[in-house]
Amino acid sequence: MKDVIPSENLPSAQFQVDAENLELETRSDRLRECVRRAGGNAAVADKAKVGSTTLSTYLNGKEWKLGIIEKIADACGVSLQWLLFGTEQSASAPPAHTPLSDDIAHLDYYDVRASAGFGAMNSEAAPEKVAVSRAFLRNDLGLSPDSALMLQVDGDSMEPTLSAGNRIIVDTRRHPALNGIHVLIFGGALLVKRLIMNLDGTVTVQSDNPVYAPQTAAISRFQWGKPDGNDTITVIGRVAYRLQSMS
Repeated sequence: MKDVIPSENLPSAQFQVDAENLELETRSDRLRECVRRAGGNAAVADKAKVGSTTLSTYLNGKEWKLGIIEKIADACGVSLQWLLFGTEQSASAPPAHTPLSDDIAHLDYYDVRASAGFGAMNSEAAPEKVAVSRAFLRNDLGLSPDSALMLQVDGDSMEPTLSAGNRIIVDTRRHPALNGIHVLIFGGALLVKRLIMNLDGTVTVQSDNPVYAPQTAAISRFQWGKPDGNDTITVIGRVAYRLQSMS
């Protein structure tokens, strides 16, 4: 059972231009402002897939290459038209009263595979950080950054719902009802399975791929928190969102 998600596929916000932004005199001024609002040099260079040195020289007034500056504009959430000329064809430049950096949250992304097959072994690896919109978390998923994390899916047992390579956002808040797709740890393995509560006090642990047979366990065996090494099934959280490449 394996399942998880990549940062470059995360949704990005679009913003309205206002008079104060249009008054920035030079294109370098505009570039410095939108890079600042987008989280700084390192964040923009990473998202745009350009070298940090290249970005720094552009900020300092070096002649821009159109293909590269277009990537930087996209990474900052502004239009190329506004960045080059200070005018707008479409409303997409960041407003002064809503800095882009204020909307960015950084979720823990664990470089382990939540298995949708027979189970990936748990890892003690420290998490990386992945940037995601706070507004997206709050408005679309009903989550706050401190109650969410990311993992990547591995295996085929949750096909067609989840595929190997998908990244998932996991809601780690404790819920009394164990229904829906959850990330679990059992016997040292990190699993992604669909849970169904039954009236007889058991929980069905099911794969969406019919090749894998469902299993049942007493609800008393499930716990939230950290694994205790016993016969318990530890619930990490409920899968709230899937990110999937279209290629």
